Amino acid sequence: MAGEGIYHKTEKGRAEIATRANKLGLRERTMLIMVDDKTSRGGLLSRSAHPSSGEILDALLAQGFIEVAGESASAGSGSGPTASGAVQSVVMAPAAPVTGQPPVEISLISASRFACRALVTYLGPGADDLTALVEKCKGLEELTARLEKCRMTIQSLAGKKKADEFWSGVSARLPRE
Repeated sequence: MAGEGIYHKTEKGRAEIATRANKLGLRERTMLIMVDDKTSRGGLLSRSAHPSSGEILDALLAQGFIEVAGESASAGSGSGPTASGAVQSVVMAPAAPVTGQPPVEISLISASRFACRALVTYLGPGADDLTALVEKCKGLEELTARLEKCRMTIQSLAGKKKADEFWSGVSARLPRE
């Protein structure tokens, strides 16, 4: 079992999300998508209700899809500058959305990643098909149209409040033309 450092995708993990070359199972792929360069093992496990989530994380780690960044991350309090790499400069986000969050990256990639994490959070492993469609979008217009459809799906399955949270999050990350 790995420590409580911050988990992030390796190049192999990012390639798997883009190409599905290793044909990970639904639960493994969902967990891989949830790894966001901000969350520790405990945070990831708290987001997943499946009983084998810990084993899935261990397998992804052992197979080289993810890694634990900065072993010294669990030793500090998380405040102030650290001597480790760029991953440590990322502010840890709470598991639940709150107002007054730090600024977010504005890019298609950031909006897509947020959308995929939110879809998995709101819809569970059944969101795999939707996340695949989001990941395939090539431009702002295509991504925006896909995200609007995702918003409608979330509203019909999880409620208006969650759909509004989803739209607020992706809107904050989408580039303005």
